[in-house]
Formats: sequence, structure tokens, C-alpha cells
Amino acid sequence: MKTTLIEKLHGLLQTEDIMSIREAIREIRNDWKAESAKERQLQLEAYNTQPVEEGAEKPPFTYVPHELEERFQELLKVYEDRIEEHGKLLAAERQKNLEAKNAIIKEFETLVTSEENIGKAFSTHKALKERWDAIGDVPGDKYHDLQEAWAKLNHSFFYNINIYKSLQDHDLKINQKKKEELIEEVKALGSVELISDLEMLVKKFQREWMNVGPSPRETYKELGDTFFGILRESQNRIQAHYDVIHANSEENLAKKKALVEKMKEILQMEITNSATWNRWTEEVIKLQEEWRTIGWAKKKDNEEVWQEFRGLCDLFFSKRKEQYEVKRNSFKEHKDKKEALIAKAKELQDSADWKATTESLKKLQEQWKSIGSADPRDEQKLWQRFRSACDIFFQKKKEHFGEMVNQQEENLRLKTALLEEIESTELTGNKSEDLSFLKTFSERWHAVGFVPKDHIKNVMDRYNAALDNKYGQINAEREQREMSAFRSRVDNIKSSGGGDQGVRREKMVLKDKLDKLFLQIKQYENNMGFFTGKGAEAMRKEIEKKIKTTEREIEDLKKKMELLEQ
Repeated sequence: MKTTLIEKLHGLLQTEDIMSIREAIREIRNDWKAESAKERQLQLEAYNTQPVEEGAEKPPFTYVPHELEERFQELLKVYEDRIEEHGKLLAAERQKNLEAKNAIIKEFETLVTSEENIGKAFSTHKALKERWDAIGDVPGDKYHDLQEAWAKLNHSFFYNINIYKSLQDHDLKINQKKKEELIEEVKALGSVELISDLEMLVKKFQREWMNVGPSPRETYKELGDTFFGILRESQNRIQAHYDVIHANSEENLAKKKALVEKMKEILQMEITNSATWNRWTEEVIKLQEEWRTIGWAKKKDNEEVWQEFRGLCDLFFSKRKEQYEVKRNSFKEHKDKKEALIAKAKELQDSADWKATTESLKKLQEQWKSIGSADPRDEQKLWQRFRSACDIFFQKKKEHFGEMVNQQEENLRLKTALLEEIESTELTGNKSEDLSFLKTFSERWHAVGFVPKDHIKNVMDRYNAALDNKYGQINAEREQREMSAFRSRVDNIKSSGGGDQGVRREKMVLKDKLDKLFLQIKQYENNMGFFTGKGAEAMRKEIEKKIKTTEREIEDLKKKMELLEQ
């Protein structure tokens, strides 16, 4: 890489126009610094892994520059010498231009104060302006004064020439209107938020004001004071902005150096799996995003710390790429394992041993999940072949058990009739009789078998709504209503397919709740031993109340467990 940069730098130095290659030289310099940062990091990592004999003191780390470093600096010196020489020539040329414009100013002063011939005056003025415009740049610190002197003479010229008197009623009023319009426009600068936009507009309005010709003498100063007074507010905003930036430059540099240190820490880590690579990749991207939020630092310092940070980031992503190359090698191993599972699934697809084969295929599916991913280009095709073999068996199994559908349709008819019965039944008002009726109805309901899967939700929703309504009418106890709702939930689980697994899962949830409640009571009892002194009795009563509430919850859960055991 550095050899290529040397060649590019050497080729650019053959360019005659040295200023035309400044950006390209800057990019080469930045790339060189980034490569040096990577080299330094790699040398540091190698240094950190060097063994040290017991009792011996490890020598301090020393960065060894690239063998081409001296040649690179020599070529940069050639470039910088040419830039310096160009600058001297440019400065000399600007000084010469300054002298030429000062000479024109003197001629213009003579014209303004002495020439009375209108035709000759305008002809001379035109010639002076053409010569003025043809002269190139002058030193920056002289530009404003020079332009101001020219503008004042230009203004005086038009005021002092008699012909201007015949034009002033027209031209002066037009120029006055232009200046008034500029004043209105410049008032809108207060709403410009971006400082870069504000700077551009301030310079634009200054140029436009200077290009407007003279306006009536009686309003000339007032308009100028108004315009530049408004403009000065924006200039003060700009200056304040840069004052803050410069004040924060050291703090910003420290923040950026801290990010460099974080990158070094990340590069010291041993990352071995994709999940960890992904996590740290996200972290590196966050560091890069954070870098972009940190403000300005001094140009020289900012450039150096940026190149180091960029080089470390490049090194991280280079290491990640190497890791992914290793991962690709694992894709083939995963593909071979999945091909073996496909072969086993095809052997089982025509089996009529429904239970055993179902379990075997489920185990194959679990094994499939445990195997890592194959190449993304193969993964979907492999899965489709495996799934096809499984689908053939389960389709045959479905057809075998298709006769169960007729029974489920009959069950649907019976449960629909029961629903219509409960929905139309009027309760007697005798709570004991009504509770007995609802209990008998629930037993009749649960005696009817499963209904088709696509009707389960609708049937259970109607059933639960009907019972909620009836229990609500007789103000049934919370426990009675809750147990009725839980019984419906259990029936729903059993009828939804995979009932045994659903019941086991429900038992686990209830057992977990019981364990937590027992632990909670133990904690309450322990806490009661700590209450002494004034107010202890009230606190103990509050705890005892909480214990009784928890014990009732435990009893409810035990009844639900008994229902699941039936």
C-alpha cells in the first residue's frame, strides 16, 4: 500500500501547476497516516504477545517506522518547497497588483477633483474601471481598504459630474429603492439557523450593496448605517459561534482521543463468534457516529487524531473480514449435516407408525435447528427439501386421522345447541339453585368432545361470555367465577392440538407462581421479626394481612393444579 502511495506522490510532483494537486496530496498524506496507525497498532499487539522471561523486565514499546518513511518525507519536502515558492510568487504578484491599483486610485482622485469635461470624464472613468477590473488579486489585508477607497471615489465621481445632476432624479431613486430592498432582505438573516448559510448570505449582501450605485446624498448615510447595523448583528453571531468553537477545541480533541483509546481496547479483545463480532461491530459504528457529533478541534491536531482513529477502524474491519472467511468454511460442514438429515427424513416419509415417526421427525427438526446455518444461497433450498419430506408424512397422517373430523363436526353441533340453551335460560334468582344449574351445565359442556380447530375460539368466546353473564347476575364469588374461567382455559388448551404439551406448560407456570408465593410468605415472616418499638404492632398487622392474602392465592393455585391433574 505504501509503495503505491509513494508512486502516486512521485507522479503528482511531475505536475507543473502545483496548486492543482493540493487535494490529491492531502488524500495521500491522510492515507499514509492511516496506514501508519494500523502498522503501529499491529506492532503494539505483537509487542503485547511477546513472552518475557521470569524476573526479566520487558523493554518499553518502540514504534518502528516503515522503511519508505524517509522517502515519503523527502517527496513531501519537495512538494512543500514548491508550495512555498509558489506562495512567494503569488505574494509578489499581489503586491504588484496592489501598487497598480494604488496608481489607478491616484489617477481617479485627480479625475474626480479636476476634470470638468463630462464626455472626457466618463471616457477616462470607463478606461480606469477596465484597467481596475483587469488587475488580479491583492494582499487580503489590503482588499477592503482598497475597495472602500474605490467605492468612495466612484460615488464622488457621480456626485461631482454635472451630468449626474440630470440623472439623479431617476438613477439615485432607483438605487435608493434597491438599497431599501436590500435592507428588508437583510432583516431576514435573524431567522437563518445554520452559521455556514449565514456567512454565505452576509458576504452576498455585502457584495450586492457595494455594487449598487450612489443614492440621494440626504439618505446615503442613514441607509448605510441601517444596512451595516443590521448586518453587524449577524456578524456578531458568526464571531460568537467561532469563539465557542475555539473555546471547545481542546475539549473536543480530548473526546476524540478518548474514542481512539476505546478502539485500541476493542482491538485488544479476543473475539471468536459471530454474535460477539456483530455486537462489537455495532459498538465501533456507534463510536464512528459519536465521532461525527464531536465538534471542531484545531486543524493539525484534528487531522492527526482522525487518521489514527480511521486506521484503527480499518484494522478492526479487516480482522472481522478474516473471521468471516473462517465462518464460510463452516458453511460446508453444516450443509453436509443437513444433507444427512434430509436423507433420514426421506426414509421416514412413507412410514405408517404415526406416533414413533412423529417423534423421530420432531427430533430431526430439533437437530436441524441446532446445526448452524449453511451458506445463505443453499440454506433455503436445503430447508425446502427437508420440509417436503416431513410434509409428506404429516399429510398422510392428517388423512389417516381425517375421520375424526366428522366427530368434531357433531361435537360442534352439540356445543352450539348448549350455547343457545345457556344464552336463552333465565335464572331463578335462587343463588343456590342457579349455582347448581351452572355447575351441571359446565359438566354437560365438558362431557362433549373437541370441535374443529377453526371454531374453537368462537365457541369458547361464546361459552365464557355466557357464563360470565350468568355468574355476574347472581353475584357469584370470585373463586367460583375464576375457577369456571380456568376450566374453560384448560378445555381450550386441550382442544387446540398438542394438548398434553399445553397442560404441562400450564403446570410449570402455576408451579413457578406457587414457589414465588411461598418465598414471599417466608420473606414476610422474616421481616416481622425486625419490627420493634413504636408503631411495630401496626406494621405487623399489615404484614399479617398480606400473608393471609398470599395464602388465599396459594389455595386458588392449588385448586387449579388439581384441575390440571384430572
